[in-house]
Amino acid sequence: MRNRIHSVTTEIVSIEDDVNNIKIFTLSDPDGWPLPSFMPGAHLDIYLPSGLIRQYSLCSDPNNKTQYMIAVQMEIEGRGGSSEMHNLSEGMILPVSLPRNHFSLGDAKRHIFIAGGIGITPFLSMLPDLISKEIDWELHICAKFGEKISCQSLLKKYEKEPNIYKYISHGGNRLSIEKVISKIKSDEHLYCCGPSSMINDANINGKALGDRLHFEKFGIDEHLEDAAYQVVLKKSGSVVKVPKGQTMLGALRVAGFDVPASCEGGICLECKTRFLAGTPIHRDLVMQPSDRKEFITPCVSSCSSESIELDL
Repeated sequence: MRNRIHSVTTEIVSIEDDVNNIKIFTLSDPDGWPLPSFMPGAHLDIYLPSGLIRQYSLCSDPNNKTQYMIAVQMEIEGRGGSSEMHNLSEGMILPVSLPRNHFSLGDAKRHIFIAGGIGITPFLSMLPDLISKEIDWELHICAKFGEKISCQSLLKKYEKEPNIYKYISHGGNRLSIEKVISKIKSDEHLYCCGPSSMINDANINGKALGDRLHFEKFGIDEHLEDAAYQVVLKKSGSVVKVPKGQTMLGALRVAGFDVPASCEGGICLECKTRFLAGTPIHRDLVMQPSDRKEFITPCVSSCSSESIELDL
């Protein structure tokens, strides 16, 4: 039996400064071999020198087997991953995972994309695929007031496309997600990637779309509004208090419990844990509804009851 490949060794061949404190990294095989293929919308786990693991969407053409491209925006109040990425240099070796995809294109006659800020990245791997297959698409790109449209250098090749629309929040040209959704036909799919407020807006207005609505969000911070609660650990008999503003995973770590975790954004499911009692608030992005009846992701999910019991 052959050993399965779990990671790929890449070299940082270029780092390009973009707007909004974004750096665009181009990665290639150090010996010039083709990289593992990926589907539009896929992402990579990046294994940083410090031991941190972070996920970034691939924003390169899936048909180009010689390089991966990712865009990383510096998060001043982040968890350290973006800061470490911005301190890397060209020529450094950077291990990455095989590409994974939780945000793939559906089977549709036409695809409508809504991107907020750095949320443009997964769509940059989808556009080349759709264009090569002559499938219709439409892209709405939003930026916060005072910022520019992200990943401008990567969007430059599409500047003559008539179906790209740009918006500035809090200005005179604000996107109405409700209006976009109202025009979607039965053979079209909607994809939304951006901050939680944008995703919530799409979910509220797009309920009728059902599985034709796809989303990927970043900057998950809903736990800041959660009330305090406690976690009962069945196997150890311990009780861990989770104060307001802290994640369940963070509280468990402070209490000395080492729960395996990777992305800490509700994507990789590394921290998926069985719960035995209580009412969870699920905030992961990928678990199936059937799994949510038994499991919770403590990195982003919470609890609406006074306590929740975990099989730990």
